[in-house]
Amino acid sequence: MKKTFAYIATFFVLYSVFVIALMPASWLMAQIKLPTNVSITPVEGTIWHASVKQVMVDGVVINQVKSHLSLVSVLMLDPKLNVTFGDPLINGPEGQLTISGLRSDISINDARVSLAANTVAARLNLPIDIIAHEQLTLNVSHFVMGAPICGELQGDVAWRSAAVSAFDEKVKLGNLSAALSCEKGELIAEIAPNNDLGLSYRAQLKQGGRFAGNGYLTPGEKFPEQLREVLSFLGKPDRKGRYRLKI
Repeated sequence: MKKTFAYIATFFVLYSVFVIALMPASWLMAQIKLPTNVSITPVEGTIWHASVKQVMVDGVVINQVKSHLSLVSVLMLDPKLNVTFGDPLINGPEGQLTISGLRSDISINDARVSLAANTVAARLNLPIDIIAHEQLTLNVSHFVMGAPICGELQGDVAWRSAAVSAFDEKVKLGNLSAALSCEKGELIAEIAPNNDLGLSYRAQLKQGGRFAGNGYLTPGEKFPEQLREVLSFLGKPDRKGRYRLKI
């Protein structure tokens, strides 16, 4: 009787492992409640190794998404997905990250993403049409989804050798970076001081993708000469020589 029970138990365990190992990744995705601004093409592969041709986030297309599910994390009842995405031969973001909290609040850790600066600039409601050059690098050590956008966020974004083109002229802006955080569910980006533009700015990403921000532009010795001609469009400077910026 004991041997029979042992055989049955062994068979059940092996069968369960076999079923889990071959479980379609599409089933796992069906258990995850995605934000309304995220859509994906059908998922291929198993829950251990899955791939998605395209993921769209707020209209931005992310190509060649591949994931690997950690067996150790499953045994610890906290599944973690290691994700890579992008292709050097295809326009779009490239990077890697780890997703956890699939059974509760989804969190992202150790993320590094590179994308074209113009992908972001094209979504801003700017008074003039511009083309942003070079790449943005996003580093996120910890992010937890919340309402309306985030619950927690620690990270930064850097724009090295930043430049923009407007009115058929390219202007070099130097290096720019911003610290990322979360405040009352809104994503906050605060420009690091001591940049060539004399720019101090605090931006907020609100519910529905709405963008708001305010700060100052204080032209100094390193301020690009091409931009001095357009300072008059920003109004008059205050007593400290600052031009108010608000979107």
